[in-house]
Amino acid sequence: MQFLIQLLSGLAVGCIYALIAIGFSMIYRALGLVNFAQSEIMMLGAFVGYAMLTALPGMPFALLLVLAAAATGVLGWLIERIAFRRAIRNRADQVYLVLLTLGIGMVLSNGARLIWGANPVVYKIPLVHEVYRLFGDPLSAVYVYIVATMLALLAALHWFFSRTWLGLAVRATADDRDTASTMGISVGIASGVSFGVASMIGALAGVLYAPITYASYDMGSVGIKAFAAAVIGTLGSIPGAVAGGLIIGLAETFGGALISNAYMDSIAFSIMILILLIRPNGLFPTATRL
Repeated sequence: MQFLIQLLSGLAVGCIYALIAIGFSMIYRALGLVNFAQSEIMMLGAFVGYAMLTALPGMPFALLLVLAAAATGVLGWLIERIAFRRAIRNRADQVYLVLLTLGIGMVLSNGARLIWGANPVVYKIPLVHEVYRLFGDPLSAVYVYIVATMLALLAALHWFFSRTWLGLAVRATADDRDTASTMGISVGIASGVSFGVASMIGALAGVLYAPITYASYDMGSVGIKAFAAAVIGTLGSIPGAVAGGLIIGLAETFGGALISNAYMDSIAFSIMILILLIRPNGLFPTATRL
């Protein structure tokens, strides 16, 4: 049953990549912008969760996910409001906006290092040591939380974008900003909501990933593979982001087991290169994106 354990582990890791990739795709679809600060927002969410655990050590993990996501979502909205809105309104060049995201990412990373230090911090929660037995083999309980959170999030996003006025407004703005504005939809509000929701999803990834490893100011480096996942699934497509994340998670898990863990990154990016050589526009170029 070792294969089943590796499969579930690969799915869990792939869900982490998928959560970050969804943030990349949401911002790109809504604003046409590759937000390279998304990885650092994920890191910030992990530290927000750590701060909450420090203040309230007995907090249930499910509640921690909700509160950390909400707090990070507000921070994401503020970042969009302060740093991006004026530049986007003035139709700044895409190169400038991408450099702006890189700069914000560096500020967030160094700010976390200043506040929490350079040494990694560990989530001191029982869940870290909780293990389920699957046919006699150990399976970390965190992996179960990751998969369950992913499924709940997909259901919540579907409801938000198809059943709520705000979600429909975000979709309309993503499809045609000028027409949406003419119909009375505030492009600024839609942009802020997109950043806020993407930041909440990034925080979920950070809080779920930290118990597996740790929280550190440089943990955003995992976002490189998440961006690759978004590209594999077609940047701007939420179903594609999920598929891309799972593909990379499974590829590096099984590749690492068959070859060596030292080559996990190379395996993941080799899969990306192979897929893009066959399908240059990604796996879901015509799929529904939001």
